[in-house]
This record gives sequence, structure tokens and C-alpha cells, in this order.
Amino acid sequence: MLGSLKLRLAVASAVLIACSVAGTVLVGVHQVERGLTEGLVDSNLGAAQLAGTLSESVVERQRALLATARQWPREQLASPSNNQAFLDRHAALTTLFNRVQVAPLAVTEPAGGRFGSVSAPKRGLPGMDEFVVAMQTPIASDHAPPMALTGLLHLKGDNFLSNMPRLAQLDDIHLQTFVADQKGLLIAHANPQRLLASIDDDPDLRAIAAQWRAMGSPLEPTPWTGRFGKQVAAMAAVPGTDWMVFRVADGDALFGSARRAINNTIWLSAGIAMAGALTIFGLAAWLLRPMGELRQRALLALDPTHPAQVGWPESGGEVGELSRVLKYVSEQLAVSRGEIEQSLQQMQAVLAHAPVGIAFSGEYRIELASSHLERMLGYGAGELKFQWGELVAPEGNRDALRELAESTFQRGQVFQAEVPLVRRDGSTLWTLVHGAAIFGEQRRTIWIVTDATEVRRKRASLEWTAAHDPLTELVNRREFEQRLEGLLDDRRRHDAACALFIDLDHFKQVNDGAGHAAGDAILKKVANVLRDSVRSGDTVCRLGGDEFAVLLPACGLDRAMLIAEQMRYGIALEGVCESDSSLRVTASIGVVEIDTQHLSLSQVLEAADRACYAAKHAGRNVVHSAAAGPADEALAAAMIADGLQQGSPTA
Repeated sequence: MLGSLKLRLAVASAVLIACSVAGTVLVGVHQVERGLTEGLVDSNLGAAQLAGTLSESVVERQRALLATARQWPREQLASPSNNQAFLDRHAALTTLFNRVQVAPLAVTEPAGGRFGSVSAPKRGLPGMDEFVVAMQTPIASDHAPPMALTGLLHLKGDNFLSNMPRLAQLDDIHLQTFVADQKGLLIAHANPQRLLASIDDDPDLRAIAAQWRAMGSPLEPTPWTGRFGKQVAAMAAVPGTDWMVFRVADGDALFGSARRAINNTIWLSAGIAMAGALTIFGLAAWLLRPMGELRQRALLALDPTHPAQVGWPESGGEVGELSRVLKYVSEQLAVSRGEIEQSLQQMQAVLAHAPVGIAFSGEYRIELASSHLERMLGYGAGELKFQWGELVAPEGNRDALRELAESTFQRGQVFQAEVPLVRRDGSTLWTLVHGAAIFGEQRRTIWIVTDATEVRRKRASLEWTAAHDPLTELVNRREFEQRLEGLLDDRRRHDAACALFIDLDHFKQVNDGAGHAAGDAILKKVANVLRDSVRSGDTVCRLGGDEFAVLLPACGLDRAMLIAEQMRYGIALEGVCESDSSLRVTASIGVVEIDTQHLSLSQVLEAADRACYAAKHAGRNVVHSAAAGPADEALAAAMIADGLQQGSPTA
């Protein structure tokens, strides 16, 4: 068979494919490795950028010290308390240093005596027992000894220097950052226990430390990068300091993903070449495979218990190609089954443990519900299988809610509404429901349900507070006027309606004689009398001060006069000051019947006010109706005018 020209061509083609792929991969490998190496050298592992950042932080702090020292009041240097007070007023320094202090130069002088520079790490500064680096600037004065303003950075504290190694590793745990001084002592390390150790003793720094020593321990800002076995290291000096930044990366970590990708590419290329060779060889060696065998194996692909990779017939030509395609489809189907199973398990975990109610529905019938939603509505596991409409309480207007949800979903928006749901025991639970449509072959909906009881309670509390007087718990003037307006708009449905205006007599004497607490107690008593005198559907209001009003819907004038008289009597009986029985209040009450003559809020209020004023002029502790004749109305108007001239009698 190998003597056949077709087979020889097939073998030659396979060899050519393998050589082409291998050559392409080798060139790609070389280019990738060279590109990675050049990129690392150009970037210096970010050592130069970190050195620049540290330098900027140092310069910023030196400038802050210098600016503060120039503002220092020289006459206060001798007083530690004044110095501390001045520092307290410049609290911004405490955000730049772990500690700021003023002391004689002999105590705070940095190493080398260069003012404005950064000291070598040292121990034993006043009041401290840990290693620090110091930045200082002298304070110009005639004080002896000379004083300096010094900012201290704790090597184990919370500052830009100590935090640098940890922050610099956030992007890549394989890249380590170190800062050392010119002597090679570590002043910044991710492990605080390594501080002030020599870089020569650190296993991660030993190779680059030897290189740095061999170069003469230079403090050059120009970065240097090199490879040391499996390590890639870079270093750069921090301008303006005696510090060096070292960055060390694991070569396997840096190049590992690229190498793995290259290896995968090699294997993939080899596989492609092998597949091509097998295909060409198969086409030449096999002309046909029994279609029945392939059909039987293809049917087994629907069985999830059967291994997807085994049992496929080997063949050439179109049948063999089809066999391989079906095998791949079977494998992908198995992978998809696994992913679906995993997604299902994750969804079941969410439904079992989510702290909110979740439900999936098709055509508004619940198909899947979370445990929280089942518990919320009092159902057991798997029992919540209803149409959404069956769960909505009658007061929720099921049809309107469904229409609103449909229109919302058609616009591609999320449905949101407060919906009363019926629990299994028949009680109603107000919930906040969010719904979103999931469009596919069959539209489904996901619902998120949360308990809205507390939200509604708080909202009702706020609404009640906005509509009521806090002292008497009666409705306030704004709410009263709104209800009166509503009654005027709807008065055709009632045979009659009346309004009462109550003005307390002698209330000012109670306030002046017994105090405001006694006055408040009287107001509460009056409120109780008014509440006890009306029906549950009537409105009792405190207009303000010692003025009250009552709205009586579906009530005629005669009945309103009786109610007003009952109120007047009750107030006279209960309106005695507890601390001084000689102080008491009574009530002047005006009654107005709301009829066709009173078409607006202002007309009703004016008529009631006139009636109340007439009751005042009738001697107080009197009930007066606004339904007086023209002569009586003229008399009331004259009394009001007389009151305006002589002073108001409403106290």
C-alpha cells in the first residue's frame, strides 16, 4: 500500500504540514521570548516609577516642613505647650508623618547633619523605642540651643514608605518591592521582621545585592535590570535620598504563562499536523466506514451516562470526517451538560440561600421559587406552584398589575411595584416586587420579592407626622384644609356638612399664670374632649395656638349645634388647670353649615370665623351659628369692627 502514489503524496503532504507548523512555532517562540525580555528591560519592573514616586513623597514632606518652619513664631520656641499648640493648628503635618516634634538639634539631627535631608534609620528618639527615619528643617531664631522641626516616619508605622512594598504588590503577587539605604539596610519590606536586615542576607535580594555591591553601591536614578537564574531584578535610586528601590520578580511567574502558551501552541500545532496527516492517510487508506455503526454511535451521544470520547468509528473520506465532527459535537455536548449542571447547582444554591425572595415564571406561572420566598409566604419546599395572579391579594388589583407588567416588559424595562401577596394562612403581606423579562423561545420572567412591611410602616409614620399636630395628635391645619377642600369638591354626595371653629377663652391667663407646661396640658384635655365628641369619620384639627376646628361630613346644622354644645360643656368641665384651680378655660364655638353659599375654602373659613367671633362677643363660653339672618350678620360684622378698634377679645 505504501507503494501507492496517493499514499506517498499523503505522507509527503503530512510531513510538509508538520515542518511548516514547526517552523512557524519556533519563529513565534523566539519572537515572544525576545519581546518579553525587551519589555522587562524597558519597563525595569517599574523600579524607576516607584523611585520617582518615593522621591516626590519625600520632597512633598520636606516642603511641608520648610513651609511650617518659616511660619514658626520665634518667641514661642521656649514654650513646649505653645510649640505643641502651633503644631496642632498645622494638623496637616500629621497626615504626612507618623510624628512631628520640635527639639534641640543635638537630639533630632539626622545622620550626616544635612538639614532638609532624610536621616538614616535610628532608634532611641525621645519618647520612642522603634526605628524611624527623620526629615528635618531648622527653625530660624536666636534660641539656644538651636531648634529644628522634625518629621518622623516609623519603619513599622502607617506611611508612604512602610506601605510601599505592600501596595506595590497588589497588582502582582509574584513581584516583590524592597527599599534599602546606601549601607544596604532594608527600610521598607513586606515582612516587618526583615526591617534593618542587610540586603546581602535576604534570599530574594542576595543576587542583585551582589551585583549592586560589585558596581560600587551607586545611587544613580538610572534604572538597571538583569536576570539572575530564575529571578528578574531591577533597581533604581530615589532622587534626593540615600535610598535604593529593588524589585524582584519570579522568572517562572513572568515567563510561565507565555511558556505555557507556547507549549500549548506547540502541542496544538503538533496535533494539527498529526490530524492533517491522519486525515490525508485516512482518505487514502479508508474509503468508507459503515454508516450504520456511525449512526448507532451518534445516537449514544444523547445518553449522558455514555463517555463522549469513546466508541466512534475510525474511517477516511466523508464518513471519517463526519465521525470526527460528531465526536467533537458529542464532547462539546458533554462539556455543555457539565456547565449546565454546574449552573443549575449554582442557581439552586442561590435559591436556597438568597436573603430575598426569587421566583422564575413562564406565562406568569411560578416554575421555580427560592426558599426565602416560600418561607415568606408560609409554603413548604416545592409547594409554591401558582399563577402570580392567585398570590396577589384582592386589594392589589391583579388585572391592572398584569397589564402594567406587560407594558413594562414590552418597553424593555424592569417592573417595580408594591404588591400585596396572600400568605398560605390567608393573611396579607405587602412586598416590593421587581420583575424582568427573559426573552427566548418562550418568554420567562425573573421576580425579586422583598418584605415591604417595615418600609410601609416608616412611610405611614412620616405621612402621619406631616399631617398631625405633635402635641395633641390632632390633624394639623394643612391636613384640615385638604380634607375640607375634598369635602367641598364632593359635597353633592352628602345631604349636609358642617364645620366648627373653637377658640379657647382665657387660655392666655393659664399660660401666663401657670406656665406653658400647664397650657400644653389644657390643650391635650381639650383635644380629648373634641375627639370623644365626634364620630370616627369626622376630622378634629388644631389650627394653631388655642384654636381648633372640627369637620362634620353628612351632618346637619341641628346635629352640629348639639355636638358643639356637648364640646363646649366638656371643655368647661375639663378645662381646669391642675396646678391652680382658679385658672380655667372655656370655649367660644362658631358653627357653619356648608351649603351652596359656601363654594370655596375661603368662604367656609370666613363664615366659621365670623360665627366664632360672634360667640366671643356674646360673652364667651357660647356656641353661635353662622346661619344668622342679615341683621345678625350685620351685627357680627359691627362687633368684629368694634373689636378691631378696641383690641381683640379672643383671649
